[in-house]
Amino acid sequence: MARRGTAIAMAVCLVGIIGGRGGSVTAAPAADVPAAVCEVSEAPGTPIAPRQEVAASRTGRIAGLGRVSASIGWDGRKAISLADSGFTVTRTFTPATREVEITIAGKGERALVIRMGGAAGLRVSSGGRAVDVSDAAATAGALRGRAVAAFRERIGNYERQMIAGKGARVDDPHADGFLFVGAFLGSLAGDPTAVGRARDLVLRRIRGKLQAVRYDFKDCVTDYELYLLKIDTQRTQCLEAANGRDSWYARAADRLGCEAEFIAGALAGEGQFIACTALGSVLA
Repeated sequence: MARRGTAIAMAVCLVGIIGGRGGSVTAAPAADVPAAVCEVSEAPGTPIAPRQEVAASRTGRIAGLGRVSASIGWDGRKAISLADSGFTVTRTFTPATREVEITIAGKGERALVIRMGGAAGLRVSSGGRAVDVSDAAATAGALRGRAVAAFRERIGNYERQMIAGKGARVDDPHADGFLFVGAFLGSLAGDPTAVGRARDLVLRRIRGKLQAVRYDFKDCVTDYELYLLKIDTQRTQCLEAANGRDSWYARAADRLGCEAEFIAGALAGEGQFIACTALGSVLA
C-alpha cells in the first residue's frame, strides 16, 4: 500500500510540475506517504529551457549527388542540406512567409545567401553584404567562391547523368531541388538558359511518366509533380510578358525575376513534399 501511495503522489507532483512549468509544487501527501516525496522546488525566476527548433530529422543519400540531411522544425520550417568536403548547401522553406533561403558555404569562405519568395522578393548577399542583382558584374563576383564552384560542378555532373539516364534517380524531388538551385546559380552568373535546361529535364520526365514511383510515396510525388506543372505554366506566362518589354535591359531583369519565382515555387513545393512524406522520402 505504501508503494502504491508513493506512485500516486509522484504522479500528482509530475502533473503539477508540467502544469505549472516550474516553480515550487507541493501536493498533499496521503496518510502513509512522506511529505518529502512531493516536494519539488526551483528558485524563483529560473528560466525555462526553450523548446528545441528541430522536431524531426533524417539523413540519407541521393544517388549521383551525395549525402543529405533533412529536418522539420516545430514551426513547420523545412530544411535540407547537401554537404561534401568542399561545400555545404542548405535550403529552407518557411510556410508562414512562403520564403525560401539557399545558403552555400565552404571552409574559410564567405557564405552566399539567396532569399526568394515572400514579400521581399529576390535578395542575394555574400558574407552578410547585400549584392545588387541588377549589377551583373557584382552578382557574378559573389559567385566566384570555391564552394559555389564545387557545388556547380557536382550539379553539372548530375545533370549529365540525368541526360544519359544512368547513375541518377528519376523520382526524387529532393534531387530536383538541388538541380534547380544549381540552375539558378547559372542564371545569376549570366546563363539565361540554365533554368530552362533544368526545367526541361524534370518536366519531360514528369510529363512522360517515366519514373517508377515507390508505392509509399506515390500520392506525395504525384501532388508535387502536378504542382510543378502548374508553376511551370506561370513561368511561361511570366517569361512571355518579360520578352514583350521594349528595353532589352528590362527584359533581362524581368526574366531573372521570372526564374526566381519559379525556383522559389519549386522549392516551396519540395517543402510540402517533405511534410507529406514525414521525412520518409529521405533514405536513412
